[in-house]
Amino acid sequence: MSSSSPTPDQATPAPSRQRTESARPVMAGPTAGAPGDRSRCCDRCGQAPADPMQQILMSAVWLVAGPAGPIQACYCRACPPDAAITDLTCLRCGDGPLLAGELAADPHGQLPAPAQEWLLAAGWRLDGPLCPGCQPRQTR
Repeated sequence: MSSSSPTPDQATPAPSRQRTESARPVMAGPTAGAPGDRSRCCDRCGQAPADPMQQILMSAVWLVAGPAGPIQACYCRACPPDAAITDLTCLRCGDGPLLAGELAADPHGQLPAPAQEWLLAAGWRLDGPLCPGCQPRQTR
């Protein structure tokens, strides 16, 4: 009786995998890098997540000052900004960005105007705070 399945040394090589997606721009604006995007690399050192814990850490969205206003970034565990940090957390889902440096809240909890403007433009309600995905739907 002859077997039709190949032996391990006769196995067909696996097809090569080519990355077809375009790279995420470094320090991209608010629309780039969807939440949970596993293709993120550290915006400071370029390191990709090396393990599941690093993937979790790098899924955090940082809001940092950029040349033309606040921008989104992500960092590995070795590269977070060395500045004041505010963890803005949605009251319903617990998600939200980390506001760093001059975008962090003052000692009284007041967010600077550039951070407020960016968050409002992204759909946040700051009187909660509530993220865009957790706001009640408007009915007419």
